[in-house]
Amino acid sequence: MNRMKAKNRDIRFISVKDADFPRELSEKECPWPPKKGIYLKGKLSEGRRVAIVGTRRATSYGKDSARKIGEILAKEGLIIVSGLALGIDSSAHEGALAAGGITWAVLGSGIDNIYPRTNKELSEKIFRGKGAIISEYEPEAEASKWTFPERNRIVAALSELIIVIEAPEKSGALITARLGLEAGKEVAVIPGDISRPNFQGSNRLLREGAHMIAEPKDALYLLGIVPNEKKQKFDNLDKMEEAILQCLSGPKNSDEIIAETKLAAEIISRKLTELELKNAVRRSAGIWQRL
Repeated sequence: MNRMKAKNRDIRFISVKDADFPRELSEKECPWPPKKGIYLKGKLSEGRRVAIVGTRRATSYGKDSARKIGEILAKEGLIIVSGLALGIDSSAHEGALAAGGITWAVLGSGIDNIYPRTNKELSEKIFRGKGAIISEYEPEAEASKWTFPERNRIVAALSELIIVIEAPEKSGALITARLGLEAGKEVAVIPGDISRPNFQGSNRLLREGAHMIAEPKDALYLLGIVPNEKKQKFDNLDKMEEAILQCLSGPKNSDEIIAETKLAAEIISRKLTELELKNAVRRSAGIWQRL
């Protein structure tokens, strides 16, 4: 497909020489800029941007975390950037859309050849939600093994902060994080279960000095943003979460919560983390309390 034909299908090509080419991708600011330019479907809105990245084979914990953080940051007016992959990427985009916010998807394929194909509908939702679909490849280009690492450098360059959620040792999300560090960006991580391979890469970033995200507000604080508390009310709690909140009439440790609710330790651990992400509870020195 030539560039004129692409333009007639809501896709336009922005050359590196054009005045509206993203400054963050220019040779002056990006160590590894696109050679010719980018293809765009949608709008590159003004605003601060945060990347949320992680594994395609994410656990429910990882996907829930990505969705909630995407939603909370989008409610604060931040643009969520990710790669439209399955797992963490999709959940981050969905969270931003659920908040009525803006999200950008950077592809490892052409815009007319969405990969994975199952995310074609999600890409349309992003476009209709005044977001952007971005690629440096010709509109009909297919994804390949090397296009995804290339795509990651654009995700990193466009973002002020990169949040890694659930990344194994060989995850592409780690490439994004390291490229971000190379470009002088802040990198943060949501910690995960140390016994699971899916979190070994992201947990290692913490050991190497990445910021820890213990609750969504932490990402806002890293950006110097004071959260709008009224926008962060929690809802849609399930019965187990309601039982835990009822139990937390006063500060308690995990063992006390387990004993009182009679829920399994694994469930309590997962639900407390989910409630923390919803800003419903907070942990300090091993003690949980309701907010």
